[in-house]
Amino acid sequence: MSMPPFYCIAHQPFGWQLPDFMTMIGTGDYVPERGIALSVSHPDLAFKNQYLGEYVALYLIRDQLRAAGGTGFVGFCHYRRFALAAPVGELRGFNYYAPPSIVPQLTAQHFIGDGQTPIIGAPFDFRRSLLVQYASNGNGNVRDLLIFFGLAVEMGYVGSEEAAHYLSGTVFIPAPTVSFIPAAWFIEITDALEAVAERFHREHFIPREGYLERSLAFCCERLQALMLARFARNAERVIAHPQVLLADQLPY
Repeated sequence: MSMPPFYCIAHQPFGWQLPDFMTMIGTGDYVPERGIALSVSHPDLAFKNQYLGEYVALYLIRDQLRAAGGTGFVGFCHYRRFALAAPVGELRGFNYYAPPSIVPQLTAQHFIGDGQTPIIGAPFDFRRSLLVQYASNGNGNVRDLLIFFGLAVEMGYVGSEEAAHYLSGTVFIPAPTVSFIPAAWFIEITDALEAVAERFHREHFIPREGYLERSLAFCCERLQALMLARFARNAERVIAHPQVLLADQLPY
């Protein structure tokens, strides 16, 4: 079995070597030693990460996958966050934590399993509604999330009742980009995110400062998690574990 395309997204340098089968994607002004530096190859996209975060990289990958036929599977990780077929480290909250020294022990099988089964982060119950969690976790103005989901409903990507249950519920998949999934899932999800985000940015975007500058990315993350969960529910089999986060120390 040939190795499916697997991308690692990073916005800054880091101190460990990731597996050679990964294609590095540097967002913003970060230029990785190997792979794709958006600031060099796609400067029109690169600095949109100020308000769209990693999603600018996903647009590019989506276009490449579609041009190649959009079949098979595709994998994604962040430079220090992985969705693995068998997790490593110590569980704290909704993540496993492991030191960067664990990376050389990780094989391709950790990241893609049998190559035919989706691997996603496990849904986590935050014990409070998504709206309350969004507002209280430093993500900012609930106005953005409500308008964003209103647009998603109006544009037909989410049902009205589906959105109401989701936003008033307490469970979602953190960091939904980090996964190994069918390319068709990824393309459909990313098409929806781009369409809703572009309309939001055109009609409703309010520039914010600091952490809140990426409020649009946080809205995309919630819609992405909903659509990923929808696909996963209808799949014959899915591997879902809490994701692995590299850290020198446990958070508590």
